[in-house]
Amino acid sequence: MDKFFKVSAITAAMMGAVATAPAMAEDPVGPAYAAEVSEFFSESTISGNLNFWMRSRDRGNVDANGNDTSKVTNLDHGSIFANLGFNSGYVGDVAGLDVVIYSTFDMWQNGSPDHEMNFWDVSSPYGDGVVGECKELQEDPKNPGQVIEVNSKWNKNCSDNGVSFATVAAKFKFGESGTAKLGYFQPSVPSSLGVNWSFAPGTYLGGEIGGNIGGFDLGLVVATEYKAPWFKSTYEFQTTKGEDAGTLYSVGGRYTLDNGISLDAAYGGLSDGDRWNAHFKVKGTTEGGLYWSPQLYIVDDSEQYDSTAFQLALLTSFSSGQYSYRAEATYTGADSGDPKVVGNMSYRLTSQYGGSNGAYEIWWNNRSDFNHDEELAVFGSVSRDFSDIGGKGFSAGLSAAYGFGSSAQGYDDLSEYAYSLFANYAIQAGALEDANISFYYTNYYNDTNAPNWTGYTNLFQDEEDFKLILAIPFSVK
Repeated sequence: MDKFFKVSAITAAMMGAVATAPAMAEDPVGPAYAAEVSEFFSESTISGNLNFWMRSRDRGNVDANGNDTSKVTNLDHGSIFANLGFNSGYVGDVAGLDVVIYSTFDMWQNGSPDHEMNFWDVSSPYGDGVVGECKELQEDPKNPGQVIEVNSKWNKNCSDNGVSFATVAAKFKFGESGTAKLGYFQPSVPSSLGVNWSFAPGTYLGGEIGGNIGGFDLGLVVATEYKAPWFKSTYEFQTTKGEDAGTLYSVGGRYTLDNGISLDAAYGGLSDGDRWNAHFKVKGTTEGGLYWSPQLYIVDDSEQYDSTAFQLALLTSFSSGQYSYRAEATYTGADSGDPKVVGNMSYRLTSQYGGSNGAYEIWWNNRSDFNHDEELAVFGSVSRDFSDIGGKGFSAGLSAAYGFGSSAQGYDDLSEYAYSLFANYAIQAGALEDANISFYYTNYYNDTNAPNWTGYTNLFQDEEDFKLILAIPFSVK
């Protein structure tokens, strides 16, 4: 019922804003009204994507003596994703509407159901809350040799085909410098907030307002609910201990100096929780084309950390001819207060994965997050565009990451590393022109004797991961 009133209030505000647009107020049923409606549709676009995602990921563990065991299936699925988006023009150059819906379907699914490319058939990331019949036949641990039916969110049958929405939001322009959104949306103004991604983005219920004042880009975001894209419905925010966290809010600002260097700062908090996050970023590009960006991410949560958690990062990239390079490094502080349980830091306003996300720019795509307390991690990548030797549309590369420095009482000191090989081809002609085929292969190694998720709170054992993707964009209007 609460959600009904929230959506009703948003709808009323949307209709009120459109109804009070200046041009429509003068002549609500005459030629001017028709012209405004025509502008709403004539400047609109309708487009979408049809994507095929195939993944196979095997993960190992360690036995009671700390020795590596054989890898077993962790993920094994082939999923289809389709989305359709309507982005309108502006009525009276003031108000418009954006709508994006999407659908997912598993062609096959033989691993964990939380693979993120289809819907996970539970109500939210905070608990079991199984929505569907996630039943699977398993051996009865109390009676070996006998089979029983188990209903659990971790059964492979607990993924669910279906349809949901990514965006249903009114959008507004106020002169040349003001913008706003209201409804189900993704933050676009400066803030500490981001979204989770599959092929669709995560979605907040609430609103934002932004503007440029004296060269500063400023933003305010307020949200009452969120959903990661592998859930069909939004849910309220919870604290680390599982209590109601109330409303999420964030303020942010960005300023670009005359020399092109930009400064970015933001802060976010919860109305009914003591967790807050903040970031500070500096970005610039040298005359020689080297991009550089030192960044600081902060999370304060007394229910999760013994002291304020943080991550320092340095991001650099450079292109020369057909080659592109990246070199990055991070250092994390995330003291859990317990030497037997090493904390990790993730930049979001809820500790639960999928409960919200932050405006975090580091993406190494080498399986681990490399984010444990006292962990120093480095990353490098090189890729090549082959268009100069007849391979127009084809690129390939490799990357590697290494993390060390953390220690958990009772286990080996942390040492984790991975390498990845990747390639992409943009189809140049024919029925699938502009579609992309890409593959990504990762081999990840964990040299500790710690079992999965044990001692180190965000660490698993050795993995081998393969992804194959066909992405087909299309435009209706």
